[in-house]
Amino acid sequence: MDSEPPVLGVDVGGTKVAVAAVERAEVKERVEHPTALASTSDLLDGLEAAVREVIDLVGEPAAVGVGVPSQIEFSTGTVETSVNIPLTGVSLRDELGGRFGVPVFVDNDANCAALAEAQFVACEELVMLTLGTGVGGGVIMRGRIFRGAHGLGAELGHFTLNPDGPPCPGSCPNSGCVEAYCSGQALERDASELARDRPDSRLARALDEDGKVSGPDIVAAAEEGDPETLLLFERFARMLGVAIAGYVNVFEPEHFAIGGGLSRASQLFFDRAVQEAEVRALPALWRRVNVSLARGGADAGVIGAGVLAAQEVGRDTAHGTATVTKGAE
Repeated sequence: MDSEPPVLGVDVGGTKVAVAAVERAEVKERVEHPTALASTSDLLDGLEAAVREVIDLVGEPAAVGVGVPSQIEFSTGTVETSVNIPLTGVSLRDELGGRFGVPVFVDNDANCAALAEAQFVACEELVMLTLGTGVGGGVIMRGRIFRGAHGLGAELGHFTLNPDGPPCPGSCPNSGCVEAYCSGQALERDASELARDRPDSRLARALDEDGKVSGPDIVAAAEEGDPETLLLFERFARMLGVAIAGYVNVFEPEHFAIGGGLSRASQLFFDRAVQEAEVRALPALWRRVNVSLARGGADAGVIGAGVLAAQEVGRDTAHGTATVTKGAE
């Protein structure tokens, strides 16, 4: 580490907590532990223990950044809503700041991932969508996270594509939003409905005892060339392209990144989505944007949280080079 106190990035997930010392978008030291989900106090104690493990390696930090899969009021670091981890209503900034005696900054995990991606591709105007069980994302403007008035904005997954479309499979009250078409839950919903309606189909053979088709089985069927499953991915890709075009028209980013767990099956939808976006976006904006798969890998969360902490304490983090650890592809 250099002579300056380090900044730490914390990535809180539903299954694991990762903590790393981050220097100009490089991971210097990293630890990872299972997320303690039994209670809020257990989770906070687990976070503290993981952070202190890294502090023992690198020394007292200048600041700590935390990414959480939740809606965050950034000004107070308060978790507004949290579906999978017991933090709803907790002022995480105050809780962790009190434990460590250093500034703590808390943001949505997708915002942190987008901030990391902006470092990897060396640009200051970026939009990122994360396609997983749900759809998240982040917007980077002038090198910093765009959050809206209270830090709760840029909920890209809940932008409406069709007001008469299927209900959102997540926690929002909307219908026909991006998450209703372009998430893992949406794919599983459509595949399961098709399998139940077509008992002779390839997907019907993949139904489990609960009457559902899993994401891996859907991908396997598509890779085998099953025409009905490929049609599901065709609709998925088309709606994703509609969303990309809309975000390009609104934000005019330099770079648009697609990440999340579903991006590992990008061969089934990415090119088609880009093709759809190209014919829908304003031409002057489209020819100025680069669209790619995200490069962050497993360290994107901790790197983004660390960059956030560095920015908030006034350090220059622009265009750092990311070092992705083994297994973070």
